[in-house]
Parts: sequence; C-alpha cells; structure tokens
Amino acid sequence: MHQSLSASFFSRASELTERTAIRFKEGRGPYRDMTWTDLARMIKEMAAGLASMGFEPGQRAAIMSQTSHLWVAADLAIMANAGVSVPIYPTSSTSDIEFILKNSEARFVFVQNENLMSKVIADRERLPNLQRIVLLSAPSGGKSLTELNIADGLVIGLEELQEAGRALFQEKPSVIDERMSASRAEDLATIIYTSGTTGTPKGVKLTYANIFGVLNELPSVLPIDSNDIYLSFLPLSHVFERVCGEFYWISSGSICAFAEGIEYVAKNMAEIEPTYIIVVPRVLDRIYAKVKGGIQGASGRARELIEWAIGVGKEMYRHQVEGKQPRVGLKAKHWLAERLVFRKMRTRIGKRLRMVVSGGAPACQDVIEFFNAIGISTLEGYGLTETTAPAAVNRIGKNKPGTVGPPLPSVRVKIAEDGEILLKGPGVFSGYFRADELTREAFDEEGWFRTGDIGVVDSDNYIKITDRKKDLIINSAGKNIAPQRIEAILKTIPLVTQAIVFGDKRKHLVAILTLDETSTTELGREKGWTFNDYEELAKLPELHRCLRQEINKCSEELADYERVRRFAILPHEFSIESGELTATLKVKRNVVAEKYRDLVESLYASGSGAEEGDEGEGVPPPVGTRQTSSAR
Repeated sequence: MHQSLSASFFSRASELTERTAIRFKEGRGPYRDMTWTDLARMIKEMAAGLASMGFEPGQRAAIMSQTSHLWVAADLAIMANAGVSVPIYPTSSTSDIEFILKNSEARFVFVQNENLMSKVIADRERLPNLQRIVLLSAPSGGKSLTELNIADGLVIGLEELQEAGRALFQEKPSVIDERMSASRAEDLATIIYTSGTTGTPKGVKLTYANIFGVLNELPSVLPIDSNDIYLSFLPLSHVFERVCGEFYWISSGSICAFAEGIEYVAKNMAEIEPTYIIVVPRVLDRIYAKVKGGIQGASGRARELIEWAIGVGKEMYRHQVEGKQPRVGLKAKHWLAERLVFRKMRTRIGKRLRMVVSGGAPACQDVIEFFNAIGISTLEGYGLTETTAPAAVNRIGKNKPGTVGPPLPSVRVKIAEDGEILLKGPGVFSGYFRADELTREAFDEEGWFRTGDIGVVDSDNYIKITDRKKDLIINSAGKNIAPQRIEAILKTIPLVTQAIVFGDKRKHLVAILTLDETSTTELGREKGWTFNDYEELAKLPELHRCLRQEINKCSEELADYERVRRFAILPHEFSIESGELTATLKVKRNVVAEKYRDLVESLYASGSGAEEGDEGEGVPPPVGTRQTSSAR
C-alpha cells in the first residue's frame, strides 16, 4: 500500500500511461486532453523545481487558485516532496490570507493570477518564511515578471519552476522518488483551514492515514471506475471536493474534467457528459430550479404528462426506499414514464449522468426525491473537514431521503446526552495546527470527536441531522427550535433560494428570504403586476401575499411556535463577494444576522410586516434597504 497520495498518483499513471487523465480548457476554446503520462511528467518537474529552490520535506506550501488541473498539479508536487499543502480559498479576505500564510509558515505559494499575487505581496513584510510565489498563469497583456516590478526573484512563473525541475533531474534523477519513499502514513499531508464563518480560521491537520482511511471505503459506497468521467467544479480548497473529487479520481483511475467556473457548469456538463458529479445543495437547487422552470413553461398537455411521470417516479422511488416490491401496474406506468419523459429529462440535465453526491450543507428533501424519481441516483452525505469529508452517505438502492445515510463501515457514531453527534474513525483528524486548547475542546474525555451537529440515528443506523448545536434557537418561552429544519421547509417554496430564520429569546420567529429573480419576475409578469425592476417587484404587496400563502401551506406540519410569523424579502441574493456566503455557498449566519440586524428588528416592531394568516393587506415587510453601520 502506498504511504503518500503522490506515490499513489504516480503508480496509477504508470498503469494508465497514454489514457486520458484530465480534460481542461485554456481560455474559452474547446476541451483539451492530457494523458496520465504527460500529467505525471508535469507534476514531477514541478516537484523537482520546488526541491531545487530549497523546499524541504515537512515544510508547508500554499495554493490559492480556482479549481483547475494546475491546482491538482501543485498539490501533488508539494506532497511529492513530502511537503504539506495548504489550500486557501481565492475569495478569502486579506486578513484570512495573511493569517493562514503566517500560521502555517508557508514557504511557497502557488497563485492563480496577478490579482491574488498582489494580495500575497502586500503582506510580504509580515511573512518572514515566504521564499517564492509561483504564478500559475501568464501575466496579462504579454507582460514579463520583471515588468510587474518583481525584480528580486520572489515571483516566478510555472515554466520557470518546471525548467528548474528539469535541471535538477539532470543531476539527481531520483530526488523526488526518494522523498516520496520516505513518507509515512502518519505524516501530515495537508492543513485545511476552516472557512472562518465564525472567528479566526482553524487549521485542520489531516494525515495520509486519515485520507487513505476514507478513500479505501469509498468504492463500496460510491462505486466508480476507470470508465467514469468526473466534472470538477467545487473549490478544491474544500475537503469535500479534495477527497471525493481529486483524490478519489486518482484512486479510481477515471477521467477528471475541470469546469471553467461554477457559472459554466451547465455548459460544461453538456460538453463533457460526466457520469458523476459532487455538489453542494445550492448547486443542486439551481439545476432543479432550471428543470422546474422548463416544466412550468411547457404546454398544457406536455406539462400534465411530465407531472404525471414525476408522480410515478416518486412512487417507484418510495417503494425502493421502503424495500417494497412495486405492483405490476406501477411497473408498467414507470416503464411508460421512462420512455416518454425521463430519458429526455436526463439527456437535458446530463446525458450520461448516473450519480450525484450532495454534501457540505443540508439538502432539500424534495430536490433529492425529484432527481432519484427521474432516474439519477442522488445521494446526500455528511462530513466535516475534521472527518476528512465523508463520515456518512446514503447508498445507491438504499437511499433514505431526509437522512445523510449510514456511517462509513469504519466510522462509529454516538449521540451525546444533549443530542450532539460524536464520531470516531480513521478519517477523524488528530487536532488543529498550533491550537492545543481548541483541539482539547474538540474531543470529549473518551476521545470522541464533537461534531457540533445535533441529530439522531434511526433503527436502520441512518443518521438524521436536525441542526447545528450553536444555531439552536431558544425562544422566550424556553422552547428549543432547530432553524435549519424550518429553513429547509421554506426553501421548498419554488421562488425561495435562501431562508434564514431568527427568534432567539423572542416570542416568535421571523425570516429573511432571497428569491430567484428570473422565476419571480416571470411570475410577476404572468400575474400582471406593475413594476419596473426586480427591486420594485420585491416590495409589491401582491408578492408578499403570494409568499405568505405558500409559507402557511408548507408550515402545516410545524408546531405553532416553529412557524414564521413575519418575513422580509431581500432585493438581491446572498453572495461570496459580500461576505454572506462561504466559498462552498453556505450562508454565514452570523454575518447575515449582523448585516441585517436593523431589518430583523423592524420585523419585530409593532405593525411591521404581514403576520401569519394575514393576506397581505397594508404595507409589506421592508426589503433590506436599511443596514447597520457595521455591515460587512
């Protein structure tokens, strides 16, 4: 068994040689193929280049770039030197970038472009360990590095790094093989800093043993092989994409294609025709919204046929979940639905797509059911950076919506007295980098990792997450309320893209909603409402009445104290750039709470907004025009 990920990669490359390893784009042209042999050559040259410039085993090197084949090459080149790779989201704040580089004592930094390079250079005086910045892309406008006013050799280009590597191979052809052979399973492979939704980022230390402990179990739960094609588009700085994407692609020997960006996923899926993808729920929601929009835009008879087929598919899926044999009549209906509807729908979503794995945040149950109903196995899983991504995942053919599946075979689960999920297993990390106190707090006295998530384990050993421990709302009557459950219900409303619920120490709950602008605008035009732009539309009493009715309808299963009494609509979506979303599109609850504090307070003010049951007579809730002076 290989002791390092880089050794595993080179072994796989020696087996697959001239087969395609990756597909990527340069600019907006067509996809290009690179063989395993060519990719291995590039990575070894990059690794040797690092060695020639003084990079030593055990030292840290950072990567700050969008997802690409060069990100992967940098990662493997660092580990081929028995070094430790440190991912940094390119969307990170300047303070987070400085903290991570300083805390990790990174010697080298791979950056995607000049903009990110300038952020690192700006902090150079506070980064005494920094030796080199490697610019992965050519300078814009045909400039040279000298013209960028970098005359002291701090910044080098990728080609210069590879040239240095080729020169070292002339003198010491076995230098990289020797370094890889010295790696041990217990060695640190990477430090992944949490995205910093609250406070200072924490560096999660993951060893080769942690990563291989997960990779060894993935084939039995998420089966792929060398015939599969994977489309990579989530940030490689995130543990989910790194382990279930990059590392699992290598171990499976499949083909990895890199999207041009998350906004080009639909286009790239049509070009690549992947067989599997991994997503965060927000991406899955976008695909679902697009499909639903197409259904709603269909003619009367076509729409009736599609809705009938989806109903049949969901019924068949429920039989599968419950382990029941479908009746002959249901089988016949499903056969017809497959021929008339599902084949065409799957072709539009992804011609060969057979498996989707969702993680990183709670998925909407309706969305999971929909994709499974039309014949695309869509599985929700669960894990944290501290568990090396997946700790639990649903299984193909044994998929239970509303849960994150059973744990991986080697993972043990325990529910603490307060409902917190505790874990043990080979993927569980050993601690935070240079943060002993935080490490002690992360484990109980018996060595169980405290996940911070509240949940239950059912009779089939499937885990259901109910909320984040720190996010629980305790209202003024002392009732414990799980906001994520209510938010998930609100997001089943077709127009709603995000919902954040508030109500700690209050009599009742309120919510801030964001809507899909295209769908909402289409609804407004269909209804004949008068508005000039989306901001005006978001203020219309008619829209608030419509949403109030939908909220009442979907809240029937909730207890009285769990129902949202008032809400406000923002005239824009949350975004990474505004600091409201993490790089993996999770809402930063504390940032939203602070940024829209005045808006939330206004919802509690007497007479502000529409109460539950109010059909919207009078003034609708405010739409987020007022913010606190400390807004970020």
